[in-house]
Amino acid sequence: MSTRCPTDIDRFVGQRIRLARRIAKMSQQKLGEQIGVTYQQIQKYENGTDRIGAGRLHQVSLSTEQPIEFFFSFSDDVEPTQSDRQDILADDGVQRLIVSASKIKSRKLLDNLAQIAETFASAEVTEAPKA
Repeated sequence: MSTRCPTDIDRFVGQRIRLARRIAKMSQQKLGEQIGVTYQQIQKYENGTDRIGAGRLHQVSLSTEQPIEFFFSFSDDVEPTQSDRQDILADDGVQRLIVSASKIKSRKLLDNLAQIAETFASAEVTEAPKA
């Protein structure tokens, strides 16, 4: 009998759990207490080393006040590649940016922030590499 190993989707969901927890300003310990597992188990979910069941993910959703869809949000309804997940969601800078942006109440300010980020991204792409 073969054991079921975590898949790329499991790892992606784990990264979304970490992001939801950070947005909610919760420690791994606090989230674990709320859903009935140890902080070590939360680490395993977030790192993608353990799969999380549907019922437990529902508890995470309630505890972090994120809709269940948040944990499966793929851009353009396409499953992200492994490198996309690792480069984007696992990056601390990106997570800090998302957490900070989630605190902005004004739609206009949020749109301005997105426009600034888009400007930086396009400038970085067009910049010639330095020799």
